[in-house]
Amino acid sequence: MQEGMYGVEYRGQAGWGVGAFVLQQGRIFGADPAGGRYDGDYTENASTGLADLRLKLTFPPNTQAVFGISHPYEWSVDATARIDPRADSGTAQLRTALGPTVQITYKRMRDLPKA
Repeated sequence: MQEGMYGVEYRGQAGWGVGAFVLQQGRIFGADPAGGRYDGDYTENASTGLADLRLKLTFPPNTQAVFGISHPYEWSVDATARIDPRADSGTAQLRTALGPTVQITYKRMRDLPKA
């Protein structure tokens, strides 16, 4: 898996958005301008050759997610996606228990700084 910082665009049934995330030593973390946070992990799947991402998406109060949902309190949903670990950019489907998938487009923007 190519560790680094990635930009992401996403489209759902209720709109679109942008954000950034970091892949580092099996962890994923990121955020978007609306205050959404992404936290989780990834593993490479030997049988598919893809990376399996497991995320917890957390949304601030009164912010409508691209799923079409808004709450007056902070809320979270678990999500999964698969990406090609050898590609610097690509598309994927983000899946949750909420129903329709969210189309994501990602692009590797830079290496992580050396310690």
